[in-house]
Amino acid sequence: MNCHSVRAVLDLHAEKRLTARRGTKVSAHLEECAECRALAAPLSSAIKPASKDFKSRLAAALKAEARPEPAFAPRLELWPRDLSGVAFACAGLALVALAIGWSGVPSQRDMDGDEIAAGRLP
Repeated sequence: MNCHSVRAVLDLHAEKRLTARRGTKVSAHLEECAECRALAAPLSSAIKPASKDFKSRLAAALKAEARPEPAFAPRLELWPRDLSGVAFACAGLALVALAIGWSGVPSQRDMDGDEIAAGRLP
């Protein structure tokens, strides 16, 4: 391995997360190259291995922080809110229909097909 490829995986080597084959290649290169060895020394001293029960402690802490799922309970307040929207829509349509009916504007065509709205009354 060359210095460039070893330096790219020095952090993984310090954490012992490389495959066995690549780990031995990096270790062999570090034995030969003083520059890469100097770069790897601070990494190996800075990284502390996690304790063996870290995952179990983390899972327990996450479980303690998790909020329980609320049980589904139908709320009675949803029905009047939903029906009020429908009631408002119906009332609006009724007002529009009444406004059109009270305006006195005849329909566009009469039963014979003659155009009434254009001013050609019989």
